[in-house]
Amino acid sequence: MDYNYNSSREKLIMKEYGRNIQYLVQHAMTIQDPVERNNLVQDIIELMGTLNPALRNVEDYRHKLWDHIFAISD
Repeated sequence: MDYNYNSSREKLIMKEYGRNIQYLVQHAMTIQDPVERNNLVQDIIELMGTLNPALRNVEDYRHKLWDHIFAISD
């Protein structure tokens, strides 16, 4: 049996969103069609808002989530 430990995986950039969001952002970066990519990123932002509801109380939280997407994709 082959085990895949988190210590052997790449580091999490923003731990509050987890590894799955990071994988989704990495997948979005591979999509060539800008409309399809933007739709996926909008869905990821909705998911991030659900995972971190405290951000919804922050003014202009969608802009903040876009900044987080940018940081994860870097």
